[in-house]
Amino acid sequence: MKKIIIKGSTKLSGVVQIQGAKNSAMKHIFVPLIAQDEFILKNIPRIGSTIKHLDLMKFQGADIDWIDKNSVKINCRNISTSKKIPEDLFYYTSDANKIIPILVSKFGKCKVEINPERTDRGGDQIGSRKFDEIIPTLKTLGIESKYKSERLIEFRLSSTYPYKYKAPIKSFTLSVLALFSALFKKGTSEISNHITIPEFMDIVNLLIASGARIKLTKNKIFVQGPTKLKGITYTNINDVHDFVTWMSAGLSTNSNLLIEDVDYEKMGLKPLDVVLKKMNVKIDLHQQKIALLPQLEKMKGTKIIAGTYPDFVTEWQVLISPLLTQIKGESKVIETLYANRMQHWNEMRKMGIQFKFFQDPKYPEVESLPRAVKINGNQKLYGAKVDARDVRTGAALVIAGLVAKGDTEIENIEHIERGYENLVGRLRSLGANIKYSH
Repeated sequence: MKKIIIKGSTKLSGVVQIQGAKNSAMKHIFVPLIAQDEFILKNIPRIGSTIKHLDLMKFQGADIDWIDKNSVKINCRNISTSKKIPEDLFYYTSDANKIIPILVSKFGKCKVEINPERTDRGGDQIGSRKFDEIIPTLKTLGIESKYKSERLIEFRLSSTYPYKYKAPIKSFTLSVLALFSALFKKGTSEISNHITIPEFMDIVNLLIASGARIKLTKNKIFVQGPTKLKGITYTNINDVHDFVTWMSAGLSTNSNLLIEDVDYEKMGLKPLDVVLKKMNVKIDLHQQKIALLPQLEKMKGTKIIAGTYPDFVTEWQVLISPLLTQIKGESKVIETLYANRMQHWNEMRKMGIQFKFFQDPKYPEVESLPRAVKINGNQKLYGAKVDARDVRTGAALVIAGLVAKGDTEIENIEHIERGYENLVGRLRSLGANIKYSH
């Protein structure tokens, strides 16, 4: 099994470019199926998640052609029916389910192979991503489901009437399912309490650019259906989580690093900006090219409450965790969104990090999984054998490995490769002593 080996500690030096956004790209790939036309999607990261979604589209009958390193042509003109979604393609990411309302709305039904031993809907195992949670939402959107066997579920179109849908929580998944379904309804659907993260808004922008009749107000989205989309060329936004990864890596290792292709507004950097100022980080996030300078000795601990945008984003608290171990003073992190997004701390414990989980009364633990942690900074890290349990945990362990003295061996790196394009190669270009090992 392939592993990543890092020999630390090390400083980074050079220029790094941000990759295309993973979480919008995975949904963009399904849009050509809505139009049954040809699209050219640019700035698509070549990562495990996008490759699997392209495989799923190819399985449904799409013609796929990479025309350069990060631009892909997707032609869906010859797709005339839905094909059963195989288990391996369904569970690799948590987003394969987004194709369900498209297939059902266009072709009347969609079958999905499921694993009776799993309750999740794929991707990272961080809690609150149960497969059965989306079934009531799909029913509200006019899509019924029936288990044909313990390994097969069928979804069928039950209504073409528009709807008023208020998401019970601000969820990326629920917002996308409602948005995609509304495009096919006969009339105007209203979606409220939707997510406002940059990746979701980029999906909306792609749909509008290709002909969707969508109106945005302060708190609602109105979708006029049915809509005939046309094939276009569209450029995906850059990945804010990739940016935070490089920022954390540069600051944690006290390095000189230039990060290119930053966009403050499109990437939604305001909540990050607020926290960095509290930490006394000297950085101007409004620049398109951001220069990181060594400044660990001037930074200070802080309290972070992580959740969904426009708050400090849940992924970011994982990515900056190695940095919190290196700065002076105490930091506290409280995770409000996912019940199991503190598992990176147990892995970093193997590297000598000292911390303490505690219970926050506002956000109680689920199944005894910790959601709040205290860390005192200025700690020494040592290389160890660790497990990349999910995409962001894997990235955090890579950063910790750059800081740590000695060799760090990271297993289950397929999680990292689901979310990061050529992370090892980019780090090597910046001077890191990092390699793959089998």
